[in-house]
Amino acid sequence: MKKEEREKYIFKKRSLLILLFIYYLNDVSFDSIILRSFGFHFDPSCDFKAIVRSKKDHIHKYVCHIFDSLYGVNLEQLDVMGNVNIILVNKIRGQEFLEPQASLNIYFTGSELLAIGYIEGKKMRFTLYSQKSENRDNLIYRLCNDKKYFGINSSASDFTLWLLKFFSARLHNDLVMGAGINEDYGAKNWNALIEALNNDFYKGDYKFANEIKHYVGKELFTDSMIMKTSGFDSYRSLNRELYEYKEAKSFDTAESTLSACVDFIKNHNHTSVITYNYDTNLEYLLKKRSIAYSTVYDDSSFINKEALVDIYHVHGLLPYDRYNEKRFTDSLIFNESEYFYLYNNPYSWNIAKQLHDFKFNVCLFIGISLTDPDMKRLLELADNYLKFNFIFLKKEKDYSPVVYSFLTSYFFSFDLIVIWVDEYSDIGKYLQSI
Repeated sequence: MKKEEREKYIFKKRSLLILLFIYYLNDVSFDSIILRSFGFHFDPSCDFKAIVRSKKDHIHKYVCHIFDSLYGVNLEQLDVMGNVNIILVNKIRGQEFLEPQASLNIYFTGSELLAIGYIEGKKMRFTLYSQKSENRDNLIYRLCNDKKYFGINSSASDFTLWLLKFFSARLHNDLVMGAGINEDYGAKNWNALIEALNNDFYKGDYKFANEIKHYVGKELFTDSMIMKTSGFDSYRSLNRELYEYKEAKSFDTAESTLSACVDFIKNHNHTSVITYNYDTNLEYLLKKRSIAYSTVYDDSSFINKEALVDIYHVHGLLPYDRYNEKRFTDSLIFNESEYFYLYNNPYSWNIAKQLHDFKFNVCLFIGISLTDPDMKRLLELADNYLKFNFIFLKKEKDYSPVVYSFLTSYFFSFDLIVIWVDEYSDIGKYLQSI
């Protein structure tokens, strides 16, 4: 997508978020709204339609227009009941704007806004200015995290949860899992896993390891041939790191993040799981609770229609002590050459699954830091301006609040709403609330 098109797309996404926030402010229940992107033969300038069931069980249809400037826009002509007009302007403060008599107009700079007009039969006026003390855009973070907006809506305690309920109630659900989801069991995250494998390969010679990293970075696994000729059994080493560690928490506990995901799966029929993990920890917990599942890890896998959940190991699968079995080791996207091959082949099932679900399902990213540029590229390719995905991230002690505000805006550019948690256990509480 070209730079100018990308900027317009991000403005459309922000416009959608602002409109949904206005509904949240006016105590519209998350399950009373449907978004539609078709059927606009009567108004070709319409971007989408919001259909709202009122508390009196009346159906209200809002025709939403998004304009990238006031130039050539006749707001008086558009001042019709049921119209929502969102207009990009240069600034809000000190400006005079048309006050509509029937429609809702949202004047929006991208970081500040004025919403004035009628919503759900009530006259409203809402302004939000950026904080002068901060040079960075903090609009999205404030909408989702400012406590003065908590408890306003009777269907959700805060706007983030309202959004999560809204999209998960309308769309198929995906849990997208990374290595961090196993951390509360004592397992390593991705960076720690790579570091451990590097140490194993270099046999503790840190000086040599650091000299190699100086030229190629921290990724050891450039080519399988290097490992074979070095006499290093990478799959055996990987098996040990995935399964043979000192448990910080038992798999039998109901308090882990992975266990909370199993609860979510049980309560949401036909959930999909996209996992970048090689382990079978999720399958173990599902089997223990007698929940039927299908596992996909290569081209010869298939889906059982009786399964409650389908699990896609898009980087392959390595069950415990099966590191000598070719069908599993062949499935692994493990070293750099395999990784490059996968992400340069857009017609592979691994890539097709990710692109489809990122675009059309509501995806909840758990245990993923999103430092991988290829994943961000897929998220950008899977743009869909009428939906959001969500990512759970843990706040770090003593970090500046400005960091979280900045990152919230950054992740939003990939269609992700960040759910900041203080502890990993908070993820389970969110999942239980959906």
